Amino acid sequence: MDKYYYSISDMADILHQASSLYMASNIPIDYGTGDKYTSVEVHMLKYIIDHPGKTVTDLSREWDKTKAAISQMMKKLEGKQLIYHGPAPDSDKKQLYYATPKGEELNRSHMQYDTVVFAQTIDLLKELCPEEDIFLCFHVLEEYNKARRKKHYRSYSG
Repeated sequence: MDKYYYSISDMADILHQASSLYMASNIPIDYGTGDKYTSVEVHMLKYIIDHPGKTVTDLSREWDKTKAAISQMMKKLEGKQLIYHGPAPDSDKKQLYYATPKGEELNRSHMQYDTVVFAQTIDLLKELCPEEDIFLCFHVLEEYNKARRKKHYRSYSG
């Protein structure tokens, strides 16, 4: 494996560029259901499917977004009949979010779409980097997300 050195500033810039490129693709597309959705919508839906029963507060912390922004997204997804909410068993005020059958169907289509389309990007990466490095990169990004969330939680409690 080649040795690379990046300054903290270089690393921040690379991560920012990668994030910006990814978010620039937030144009609504048809994932195979006949309707168009943004990547933010389908990834939030996937998160709700993978973590059912989350509240706006939970999602706000976990996505590092304001409660207002999360509430707006929840209303949008509910309006598209992809999710629904119900009261928490311990509190009528707390609302828990779950996917609808339509949301589950979109998630399956989205996963199939990503398997094909994202695989094309990975294939391009494999021309430049060993597969082992690619997997290591995603492992590091996963750990980065955990560290970022931990830092975020501390800033709220401090």
